[in-house]
Amino acid sequence: MQSVGIEALSVYGGAAQLDVRKLVQARQLDISRFDNLMMKEKAVSLPYEDPVSYAVNAAKPIIDRLSNADKQRIEMVITCSESGIDFGKSMSTYIQEYLGLSRNCRMFELKQACYSGTAGLQMAINLILSQTFPGAKALVIATDISRFLIAEGGEALSEDWSFAEPSSGAGAVALLVSDTPYIFQID
Repeated sequence: MQSVGIEALSVYGGAAQLDVRKLVQARQLDISRFDNLMMKEKAVSLPYEDPVSYAVNAAKPIIDRLSNADKQRIEMVITCSESGIDFGKSMSTYIQEYLGLSRNCRMFELKQACYSGTAGLQMAINLILSQTFPGAKALVIATDISRFLIAEGGEALSEDWSFAEPSSGAGAVALLVSDTPYIFQID
């Protein structure tokens, strides 16, 4: 059977973090509900950051380590996210451009927070196994940012969602999937 899996992995957690305990206290929430989460800090996206900038920052270290020939072997970019930046094209098109990937690269976006990363990885694995493009690589990027609206004075707008804010953050993970799985090989 052909080898396939994760050749390279990179994570980007943003430029800013926030102390979760201080946030819970500021929102006047029950701190005991967060003890079991084992969280100390969460990433907070700054005004100049968006899911595309997170994705590019996660993938760039992988791309920068590739030779030009290996970079050209990236046949597919799959962006997995619940976030968005507009009501237009896929975030993958921006990511492809900013990373300087081939214009022949296939790109699409999966819109589902938790499962989209798994589905994207499965699709990338199947592309490699299909041998449609022998020696191909696929870039899978899961990227999300959470944004919460706060009323004047820092009050949470709704008790129903207010406990989600301290446990939600921002970040991106980039996986390079290929037939040279240095990090993780699929059985």
